[in-house]
Amino acid sequence: MITFYAAVGCYRVKNENGKKSVYIQKLGKLHPISIPEFAIWSSLLWEVMTYDELKAAYQEIMGQQTGPVPDFDQLLLLLSKRKLILSGLGYTGVDALYRMLADAFVVPYRVSAPRKAWCLLRLLMSGKLQMSGVAAAARKRRLTDKEQRVLQLIEQTPLSTAELVRCFDCDIQDVSTPEKVIAGIYSNQGATQKCIANEEVHSPNTNVVLEAVSNLYLGRQVILEIPC
Repeated sequence: MITFYAAVGCYRVKNENGKKSVYIQKLGKLHPISIPEFAIWSSLLWEVMTYDELKAAYQEIMGQQTGPVPDFDQLLLLLSKRKLILSGLGYTGVDALYRMLADAFVVPYRVSAPRKAWCLLRLLMSGKLQMSGVAAAARKRRLTDKEQRVLQLIEQTPLSTAELVRCFDCDIQDVSTPEKVIAGIYSNQGATQKCIANEEVHSPNTNVVLEAVSNLYLGRQVILEIPC
């Protein structure tokens, strides 16, 4: 068995009484997070890790801190209960990935050109990025046809990975209104998100959509959201 983990939402830094505080923004709502919790969450942002990989990343980050280090498993459980991270368990990597992403809403994420340039400059000045790597980092990755199709759909409305598979199965292009989502994706009476997730695991398009969503996530072009 294998378990994969990924981060939910994105982070926001707020200046409160002259002190900077980090929050996780999920579905427009800000969630407070401790430094040890953020060490786990930030390790997963735009990454997919196994339990051992995540624990090693946490220990490396917290090894630089003074004082006692909170228990990794307890923090992981708390983050899972708060739905600030996703997990999926399966016999194969593909199975675990689908179980993790099936109910997760895929949301476009864009960084403005000035902000991206500033991030690259900070990495360059800190020595974390060499001059030769600036051009490669700034260059936009060319999307595949399947990735472009996923983006075209989620730019109309956030969709779960299972719903995206259903769109590929039924050649649904227009999901611009709730009525069109219901008519196209939930046309069968009594259909629910859970039903669709269970049905689409066997679709010939499942692996295609999983690959597209994973590439967009790892390429920092989408974030994952899940209702509370």
